[in-house]
Amino acid sequence: MNHQVLLIEDDKELADLVSRYLSNNGLEVQVINTVGEFKAQFTQYSPDIILCDIMLPDGNGFDLFPILKKNFSCPVIFLTALDSDVSQIKGLNLGANDYLIKPIRPELLLARVNSSLRISGKGEVTKAIGPVKLDTAKRQLECFEHAISLNDDELRLLTLFMQNYPTPLSRETLFKEVIGREYDGLDRAADLKVSRLRRKIRDHGVDGLDIISIRGEGYLMQVPTQPNA
Repeated sequence: MNHQVLLIEDDKELADLVSRYLSNNGLEVQVINTVGEFKAQFTQYSPDIILCDIMLPDGNGFDLFPILKKNFSCPVIFLTALDSDVSQIKGLNLGANDYLIKPIRPELLLARVNSSLRISGKGEVTKAIGPVKLDTAKRQLECFEHAISLNDDELRLLTLFMQNYPTPLSRETLFKEVIGREYDGLDRAADLKVSRLRRKIRDHGVDGLDIISIRGEGYLMQVPTQPNA
């Protein structure tokens, strides 16, 4: 069964474009245009992910967010023309999984939707490799007695590392899956995100747990085999 997307967007032309693009890429999309429509019909929906505009004609996506989280356990991505840091920080601090600025590139939207779907574990450990466990519900990496809290980028990266282990992840793959665009051969955005994740892991001092560089291939998660002494 295809994943269900609930799109809350008052711009009907944009909603139609987004709906058709996501549908053509294997997702089932249901569209509602107002807060009132959502409140009247939300019991009809069982979404796997919600895309919510912030500026709606009869309300505000930030105000609607607690209702969304109360009724659904799925990821929520805000879509908005508000590009200020304050708005983005507010949305993420509320608990949204992502925040995309309009106009939105369809390829980036699809990549972020698929990424959020992959890391929405709904209370279960996504994957375990040896002593390493990635708990998407708690948003943390667990190894021996250590528990490392993760932000969205770190959770996406570790999901990819564990899903592909022991195959290294190339920059091309990281850009497509995490950054949401093709690698141009020069951009270091993915390397920066990996570097920050590597630093956080090393700061926790778990013997044998690391993100290592493999020349000509990309990055690989190094998994410990023995507990800390």
